[in-house]
Amino acid sequence: MNETRPKISIYIATSIDGYIARKDGNLDWLQYGHTGNEDYGFKNFINSIDALILGRNTYEVVSDFDEWPYKGKRVIVLSNTLNDARKEAELFRGQLADLTSMLHSEGIKRVWVDGGITVSKFLEAGLVDDITISVIAMVLGSGIPLFSTMNREHKCRLISTQSYPSGLVQLKYEVAHDG
Repeated sequence: MNETRPKISIYIATSIDGYIARKDGNLDWLQYGHTGNEDYGFKNFINSIDALILGRNTYEVVSDFDEWPYKGKRVIVLSNTLNDARKEAELFRGQLADLTSMLHSEGIKRVWVDGGITVSKFLEAGLVDDITISVIAMVLGSGIPLFSTMNREHKCRLISTQSYPSGLVQLKYEVAHDG
C-alpha cells in the first residue's frame, strides 16, 4: 500500500454481463440478488472505511433515495458540473491524486470509490488497491457498464470468492501496482 494516500477500495455489484445499472441509471434489479437478511459483507465493509468518493451520476441516483445510505460517513462527490450537494456530501473538482493526498493529510485511512466512470478513473490513475465485485445472477442485456474504456490493462490477483444461496458470487481482488 502507498504511504502517501489512503487505501482505496472498490465495492460494487454487477450483473453477469457486467452492468452496474440499467441504461437510465435504475438500480431496481439489485434486489434480485438479495435474499433474507444477508448483507454480503456490506456492513463490515462500510464500517472499515473512513470516506466514500462517488461519481456525479451515482450521487444523483442515491441522492434521490428516501434515506441517505451513507449515514455517518464522509461523502465526496466528484463533479465539474454540480454547484451544490446535499448537506451530507461535499463536492470536489480537481485531480484525483490531489484529492487522495488531501484525504491522507486529514488522517483518512481507507476510501470506498463508487460509480462506473469514477471506478475506471481511479484504476487508470493507479490509485485502486482492491476490488470487491458482487456478481448478481441476472443478465440485463444492456445498461451502464462496470468499467469505462481505459488506456491500459490492470492486473489483479484473486484473493477470495464466496457464493451465496441467492446465486450472488462475490469476488475479491488485489490490484497489482507495477514498479
